[in-house]
Amino acid sequence: MRMMKSGFCIALSLGGIGSPAADVPMALDRASLWVGGFYPTVDASVSANGDDLSGSNVDFRHDLGLYKHHTLSNLRLDFLVFDNQGFTFGGYRYSRGAARTLDRDIVFDGDTYHSDAYVHAQLSLQTYYATWHWWFEAGERDVVGIGLGAAYYDLRGVIYGYIDVAVAGASIPSAHTAGRGEAEGTAVAPLLTLGWKHAFSERWRGYADFSGVRKPSGAFTGHLLNGRVGLEYFPWRTVGAAVEYDSTDLDVKADKQSWTGTARIRFRGPSAFVRLRC
Repeated sequence: MRMMKSGFCIALSLGGIGSPAADVPMALDRASLWVGGFYPTVDASVSANGDDLSGSNVDFRHDLGLYKHHTLSNLRLDFLVFDNQGFTFGGYRYSRGAARTLDRDIVFDGDTYHSDAYVHAQLSLQTYYATWHWWFEAGERDVVGIGLGAAYYDLRGVIYGYIDVAVAGASIPSAHTAGRGEAEGTAVAPLLTLGWKHAFSERWRGYADFSGVRKPSGAFTGHLLNGRVGLEYFPWRTVGAAVEYDSTDLDVKADKQSWTGTARIRFRGPSAFVRLRC
């Protein structure tokens, strides 16, 4: 750990970032690295509508069991370029697959259908961001900040399955069909952030951060909202730990030539980090 911390600080110093040219506010660090994991519950649903698709919907959480916890690697880098301005980089990747046999009734156009279906789905989301922050002292132990930047997100989904459908009470035989659907979209959108940091002491600090992305036009539209609150503890001057609670809401819409798809994904849960700082 000591070698990792030393290498981190040396690399920043060679880049002209980590030099202690002037004091920074008590609630900030000249540079810091966050290495940890995000352990969220996931609530995800995907639907598609078009000329050949009418009201089709797959709830990844309830139908396919993707609500189960899944640890995501989480990495973040903060550094100041001036005494109260600097960059933040971060992001994570979620990927999960599931398969399930479904047995339920579907009501459509006045008729009740009984369906037996096997569905396999794969859902992946990558999101990365970079922001420039301005921090303003709001007292001896507090800073508040605003940030502008950009976020990149890449959403991909694949669904494969087959289904036997019969009209309830009808004598007609059931229909059997199989198919595969695949959708993907990427976007870069402007990002706005608001933050607050408080130093309870040299060892204990708290923070809150809220950010939002909106892409209002194009074939791939939607918004991404994120909020976090956390607590940091430094038993040593340059090495410590942090725990936080994160909430991320993603709503996107993809307009293609023959269909329109929507995806709603919610991540909520705790994160834990090892903290290195200079």
